Amino acid sequence: MTTTPHRYQFRNTPGQLHPLQEMLDPITIDDLKRCGVTPGQHALDVGAGAGSIARHLCHLVGPTGKVIAVDLDTTLLAPTGVLDVYQRDLRTEPLPAEPGSLHLVTARCVLEHLPTRHQVLQQMITALRPGGQIVLGDIVYARTTVPHAPTDGDAELITRVVHGILDILAGRGVDLHWGEKTPTLLLNAGLDQVHTRWTARTWTGGSPGCRLYADNARHLRDQLLTAGFTAADLDRFGELMTHPAVMMRGYEFATSTARKPH
Repeated sequence: MTTTPHRYQFRNTPGQLHPLQEMLDPITIDDLKRCGVTPGQHALDVGAGAGSIARHLCHLVGPTGKVIAVDLDTTLLAPTGVLDVYQRDLRTEPLPAEPGSLHLVTARCVLEHLPTRHQVLQQMITALRPGGQIVLGDIVYARTTVPHAPTDGDAELITRVVHGILDILAGRGVDLHWGEKTPTLLLNAGLDQVHTRWTARTWTGGSPGCRLYADNARHLRDQLLTAGFTAADLDRFGELMTHPAVMMRGYEFATSTARKPH
């Protein structure tokens, strides 16, 4: 398989970002609550996407705080008196944050896609002030299972397409095990209070997770056809992702939090 590790895999579109937000925002918001973000603090959201977490951070830090949102595509982000928006290609450009200036930095489903993931993680840590906290979340590889589908053939097709998507992403340089490595990397960087949890749930047809799978398959349709799937396979997969009789194990999501020592 030919690898092309210097490309972002998906567009910042509502079809991609809104299901991600619906699935992952409750997890990230719970992590931020545990961090105890308070009014007046300064925070950085790396890969802010459609801005749901950046907006939540603005609510937490209040009018006396500051939130920096960074993304390659900032068309879905709008600056405010509290929120600063920066367009950055993190493969070649640094984060817009001074060393030791931030109380909190967060990134979700970003670092696993970047060939510069190690450098960007170090920039995030450097930007933290003593006592500052980091919140990271990434989708990690896990075997797909389909407990229920209209037919056994449909269940097998869902499994094949999902793993076809994961194979394409891995072949393009996405590190689907990055979230498993994060705790060790944070400890090696000298951070403490490192905590990681893994979340996986069943998804049913029409749920945000299944809508996300359908959008992934549409976006990667040409590559999936090249990999041996037929147009009929992919059309049926799209139908199944809306079918109420479908139940499947969704993506596994690893979230890690840590603190920079005083």
